[in-house]
Amino acid sequence: MDRDQMRASESDRQVVMERLRQAVEEGRLDVAEYQDRVDAAMQARVYSELDVLIADLQQLSPPGFAEQQVEPTREMRPPLSKANQQLRDGQEPRPSKWKITGVAAAIIVAIGLVLFIAAPELFLYLAIGVLVVLVLFVVAAFAGLF
Repeated sequence: MDRDQMRASESDRQVVMERLRQAVEEGRLDVAEYQDRVDAAMQARVYSELDVLIADLQQLSPPGFAEQQVEPTREMRPPLSKANQQLRDGQEPRPSKWKITGVAAAIIVAIGLVLFIAAPELFLYLAIGVLVVLVLFVVAAFAGLF
């Protein structure tokens, strides 16, 4: 079915009446002609009857207005506050910090492995010392020293 013969809805009529109202504000229609076209829009049944009412009201560029190429705008972001800018600056990657930490951890593990192979009883003494310190902290916590 052709669009011109399709039935128009109430919202279609409202769109046309809004365009007619804009035409009155722009000075393209006088009030009497506006009223005649609004009445016709309310009685229109198909799209072709609505199209006729606004066909001569198409927007044209003003005389002497040259069409210009419009470039898409870039995304605009609001300026950051000073605190947010400092946070953003502080988020820059710092690979050297983590690299040093990783190398230090690898060296400690390597030394621990060598010591474990060379003198396993040293680890036993170390483990007992750590447990004693932990027990002392627990006793101090129960005694209310912290």
